[in-house]
Formats: sequence, structure tokens, C-alpha cells
Amino acid sequence: MKKFRVEVDGEEFIVNVEEIGSETGSSAVKSTTSAGSRSSAAPKTKAKKAAPKPKKEPQKEMAASAEAGEGDVVAPMPGSILEINVKKGETVSKGDTLIVLEAMKMENEITAVEAGTVKDIKVRVGDSVDAEDILLVIE
Repeated sequence: MKKFRVEVDGEEFIVNVEEIGSETGSSAVKSTTSAGSRSSAAPKTKAKKAAPKPKKEPQKEMAASAEAGEGDVVAPMPGSILEINVKKGETVSKGDTLIVLEAMKMENEITAVEAGTVKDIKVRVGDSVDAEDILLVIE
């Protein structure tokens, strides 16, 4: 009998698998698990349930770099600028989409965290940016 560790939907189970012979000479596999029913020929040993892995906490907003000022909007991750939805001098409200950043083949909307006026735009469409690069300034 061999023991295997199996993960199903984030829960780990120890599985005992026993190879048994059949009438035709070929072998079949019979298994027992701690989560399901057991075969009647399997030993009635209690399988150990592995401790669940700790769940990851939701990712918080990334802190701006030390160089970024109070009104600076920074890139949360490296990527490419797909769209710039504001112009210099435009008034924005909290939650407005300012820039669309493509990262890992996904479009990420960068939104205003405060209301204000766009003072400066530091990037152009097509630019590649690193995490915490300043994208634009709101005052």
C-alpha cells in the first residue's frame, strides 16, 4: 500500500492506494481517502488530514515610493500604458479612471484616490512603466 498526499479545493488529504490483482492477471487500483467512502477490503485505519494552508490576506494598495509626492498617482505594478483618460488641467473626482495599464495581459484601471485637478501627466500611451513609477500628478 502506498500513501499519497492529494489537494482538493485547498484541503489536503492523505490517500492510501493498494494494488490488487484480478482474475485476468491484470492489476486494478483500490484507494481509500479520509474524505470519501472506503472500499470494504481496505483496512479501517483513520487517515490523517493535513493541516490546511493559511489563506492569503487580500493585497492592500501598494505604498508610493519615497520619491512620490502627496498628489502623485503611481503604477501599482510594471506594465504598459494603454489609455490615458484625462488631460492636463482637467478636474477629476475620487474614483474616476485616469489611466488603463496593461500588465500580464490584463487591463488594470488606475483610478483617482482623491478629487483634484490634473497638474502633470508623466507618461504617454505605449510607455512601459515599473512598479511605483509616477504616472501623473493631481493637486
